[in-house]
Amino acid sequence: MPSSNIRNSTTSIKRVCAPADTLTSNRATTYMEYHVMSDRYSAWIRIGGPIARSDVEQLLGEVQFSNASLDWGEPSFQPTSADALVDARKDGSLHLCDNEARYGEFLELEEICRELGLSYTRCSEAWCGYDAEIVDWRPDMAEPLVRTCSNGNSDTVFVDAATIVEALAAFDTGRTRDAIGTLRSLCPNVSALPQFDIV
Repeated sequence: MPSSNIRNSTTSIKRVCAPADTLTSNRATTYMEYHVMSDRYSAWIRIGGPIARSDVEQLLGEVQFSNASLDWGEPSFQPTSADALVDARKDGSLHLCDNEARYGEFLELEEICRELGLSYTRCSEAWCGYDAEIVDWRPDMAEPLVRTCSNGNSDTVFVDAATIVEALAAFDTGRTRDAIGTLRSLCPNVSALPQFDIV
């Protein structure tokens, strides 16, 4: 199955926030299929924006459940307070990483960020036929923006050559507005990640 299909299909999987042996039969099966039998490869996520103190408990639970670390090779980050999240900020954002993220995602963590209105950028490495990808979500977006990127430098985003050719053809035939529109669709404006704060 292509990478995009695998990653997009995970949004329909039930959230399971407990060990498999404490779950009902159906949920335990879901846990085994997604959490235990999944492909795993490196990914990182940066989280920013304000969060109400009353919502911090939800975020803490998903950060703990993700088993992500504050830096590569470190033990998983298990914060128990709002202060622990604030103290863990790096360059203003909460930066987490995992050498063995399920399908290169932080599924539940990304979901709770969207529910709470927290901005995030997530990068997944290329692995065994899957392209590296950079995923951005901001509160003004209907859906996360998924783009293919360089495996060595996530700031380098790749675009479809055929679409560039289409834009050039539009320029050549005097359809400047169409050409500019096509190019802008390849280079959407993504706002900078705001600072992570408890409000």
